[in-house]
Amino acid sequence: MSYIITGTAGDGKTYHCREVWIELGGDANLWNQGAKIQRLDICDGRSLVVVKDLSELRDDESASLITEFSADIADAAASTSYLFAANHGQLLEKFKSAPKTPEIERASQVVEDLLVTSVTNDAGIRLELRDLSRSPAAQMITAIIAAITEHEGWQGCDGCSAGGDGAICPIFENRRRLMGIGEEDPFKKRLAAIIELSERNGSHFPVRQLLALVANSLLGHPDARDGLMTCADVPALQDAGHLDLASIYRNIFGENLKPSRAEKTELFRKLNAFGIGAETSNRVDNLLVYGADDPAYKADYDELVVSDPVYGATAAFTSAQRTYLEGADANERTVFLGALRAQRQRMFFTMPEPKVDEYDLWDLSVFRYAGLYLETAHKISAGQAAPRQAVSMIVRGLNRIFTGMLVQNQDELVLATSGSFSQSKRSPLLDEIISVPRASGEEVSIVPDKAGRNFGVSVKLVRGGEIPPVFLALSPTRFEFLGRVAEGALPSSFSLECHEDLLAFKARLLRETENRRKLDGDDVTADGELVLRFIDISPDGRAQPRRVIVRV
Repeated sequence: MSYIITGTAGDGKTYHCREVWIELGGDANLWNQGAKIQRLDICDGRSLVVVKDLSELRDDESASLITEFSADIADAAASTSYLFAANHGQLLEKFKSAPKTPEIERASQVVEDLLVTSVTNDAGIRLELRDLSRSPAAQMITAIIAAITEHEGWQGCDGCSAGGDGAICPIFENRRRLMGIGEEDPFKKRLAAIIELSERNGSHFPVRQLLALVANSLLGHPDARDGLMTCADVPALQDAGHLDLASIYRNIFGENLKPSRAEKTELFRKLNAFGIGAETSNRVDNLLVYGADDPAYKADYDELVVSDPVYGATAAFTSAQRTYLEGADANERTVFLGALRAQRQRMFFTMPEPKVDEYDLWDLSVFRYAGLYLETAHKISAGQAAPRQAVSMIVRGLNRIFTGMLVQNQDELVLATSGSFSQSKRSPLLDEIISVPRASGEEVSIVPDKAGRNFGVSVKLVRGGEIPPVFLALSPTRFEFLGRVAEGALPSSFSLECHEDLLAFKARLLRETENRRKLDGDDVTADGELVLRFIDISPDGRAQPRRVIVRV
């Protein structure tokens, strides 16, 4: 059996090849000499050919190798196995640039099938492909955190003077928080959640980026060289009284770095797309701004802010808060708003689970429906029904986009048209009403994404046995869009791209409906009369048909 390890830069392809090489008895020093192609005798006359990066080979080098590879993977008696590492696009390019022989074309088709669908129908090819970019980063981040925070090297911190006599070492404090404080600590759960949401939106996190994220979270401080602390920096930072700037909750978003550097770093661009720190709710800001004096918030303020003297109710924050409340000038307001941003970030990662709903945790991000999305995705992946709240919200959002009206129907899908397939903002003609609960062969449900893209979910519409089901993939962005529209936002003002995607989905449904009418003969007019069904809105906001007969 031969293997191809693929993925994007930073996924660890070369690392895996090296580990296999060493595990099978290869010499680590020989590997480190940098040869492009490594050959290893295994046993019983068998050998292994390892290519740590296929893109490093010249076309003439890769052509001869791929010729041998294509022949051997189709020969059950071949004594040579192969282990290739290559990025996605470069892998197929190397096969395309090789000679056009039947063996290579067959192998190329199998590789393409494995890349796209993970399976191949060619049972005669002895090849498996591992795409490291499909590994969920939300699960890997937990393993990486454990490997780094539990490393034996931390034993060197025992007896360090920077952490003695009650002093706080920010590096050690960040490690403690990264590991989790107590069994119910939400930190890693929330970090994994935003990584998972980002991946479901199509953003991949290679292992290299996850390692950089954990390192920056532990060591970040804007006053340190390159924004990263060393043990030697800690005493000076302690003396300056700026330990709060080492907050792990800021470092996750690269705020220890200069803004220009953070904006150019792909890792932090993806995480800052959630707007955590910039987004908020009245309830959270009332707690952070007035909680020390307002009896309605005092108990929660003590629990959520005062209980954290390191990164919560620090001297710098309480001073800026008091100055702001007493009437600050422009510069002082700017200082407080920066401190408020850091507190929102900390609240997102430390809010206890019992208070998540009370304070609408996901209002601290641009994805207000992210919690419902994750709950939906996890339930359907476990074979459970999607939450009724999610189904109702999706249907109500679709109805408002399909009709251009603020309809309230959520137990039936209202498919409307303007009289053509044009993308009109308002569609007053009723084309069809589809039952959401299963009835007469019709159903609207949320299911796992049929294509398996980004571990996603889809809306599935079933309309009898004659028409194949129609699917709409739901990324977190589309889910958020439908949620915002369902609560009354104008579709085009929130996301023009999402609006156009859903209008294209509507056009697909209209075509399928037209096809079914032709099959059933319902498109033939009777006695020169045409029945039009207009949409009327009842007093309770529900769309209902009004029949109008037109002579033609």
